[in-house]
Formats: sequence, structure tokens, C-alpha cells
Amino acid sequence: MSPDLTAPVFSPAALVVAALVFAYLLLVEPLWGRRMFEVLKRDRDTDPGLYVRFFGTGMAVFWGMTGLTALTVLLSPGAEWAHLGLHGDVDWGTVAGMFVGFAVAAVMVTLLARWKAMPVSPTLDPMLPRTTRERWCAVGASVTAGVCEEIIFRGLLIAVGVSLGLPLYVAAGAALVVFTLAHLYQGAKDMLLVGLLGCALTYLYLSTGSLIVPILVHVLVDLRALLLTPRPATGRSGQFTPAA
Repeated sequence: MSPDLTAPVFSPAALVVAALVFAYLLLVEPLWGRRMFEVLKRDRDTDPGLYVRFFGTGMAVFWGMTGLTALTVLLSPGAEWAHLGLHGDVDWGTVAGMFVGFAVAAVMVTLLARWKAMPVSPTLDPMLPRTTRERWCAVGASVTAGVCEEIIFRGLLIAVGVSLGLPLYVAAGAALVVFTLAHLYQGAKDMLLVGLLGCALTYLYLSTGSLIVPILVHVLVDLRALLLTPRPATGRSGQFTPAA
């Protein structure tokens, strides 16, 4: 939320819903996500439909939690969509500049990776699509992650933290920790990269007061990681950018 906004006031019912979302993100998602990812790694080559089921289940869960996030606002006369960063009152010239700049950087990183033939992270190699159907699934997963994760982790968690009396930047830091832990399946090394990406997305959110830029950047990061990762001649994957 923008530092210029007054703290939101969530109703008791909305706080119960938010607590359920928080409990899932902190206690269920890290362990369940790691278990599901281990199944993907183990059976990826023998179960043709596993990739789509893996991402399809994740998309269903996060869109469901995004619906619960919307419910917290609908249940709270003292909370507005702007408290979750969902508004269009931004400098669109700045937004366009950030978007173009990041897109150019993503293309440069991809070209550099192809030139240097940088190796993929062995942990996340199973997440790279191999068929047209899987590529469309990866697109859906990237859009879902960009939209839903930003609304939930940076929109809802920060707003609820502020409503409970936490300073804005403390609430943002706590939300960043939960965001990073939700990617436990990626392992400690890649979680560090996810945390750094989360820091950048949090900065974009707090500096603009809107989730528009973080959502666009998040979607691009995941699209680049899943669809533009160079593949060496062996058919295995090349450069890796952590999908958040």
C-alpha cells in the first residue's frame, strides 16, 4: 500500500479470512509445494500429464486465495482496493519506462545466456515446458504467479500487517519472509534469489503505491524463466532465472 494512505481497518470476519490465508502460506504451502515438486522431479519423464496437473493445481489454489483476498476487502467497510495496491492512479509514463527497461534487460540476459551456454539450475529443470501444451500451461502459471502472488503477498499481507499496528516497512519485511518461504521447494540457494527478487518487487510496490508494476515485472520474470531459457544441444535446459 502507498505510504500516503491511512491504515486500513479490516472487519473481524475479514481478519479471520486473512488469518486462514496467512496460515496456509506459512504452514502448508512450503511443505506441500516441496512434496509436489519432488513428485514432479521423480515422475516427470514417465507421466506425460504430470506437468499440467502440477501447475494446474497451483493455479487453482492461488486464484482461490486471491478470491479470499478480495473477500477481505468486501467484508471491510474500512478497507479499500487501494490499500491492496489495486488502483490505476500511477504515473503511466514511469510505468511504461520501467516495463520497457525490464523487457530489454530480460532479452539481454537471454541472449547472454545463449552465448555463454550457462547451465540451468538442476533443481528447477523439471519446470521447463517440453511441449506446446506445457508451454501454454507455463504461460498461465506465469500470469497466475505475477497477479495472484503480488495481490496476496504484497497486497494483502502488508495491508493486514499495517492494520494490526505494524510499521509499513516492518509489515513489508514480514510479507517478504513469507513470500520467500513459500518457495521452499526451490532449495536454499534459489530461495536467496527469490528473496532478492521479492525485495525488488516490494520496492517497486512501495515506491509507486500500486501493484501494477510489480505484477508486470513478476509475470515477465516467470515467462523469461520458463519459456526463454536456452536449451543446449543435449536437450537439457540452459540458463536459469528463478521463477517466483
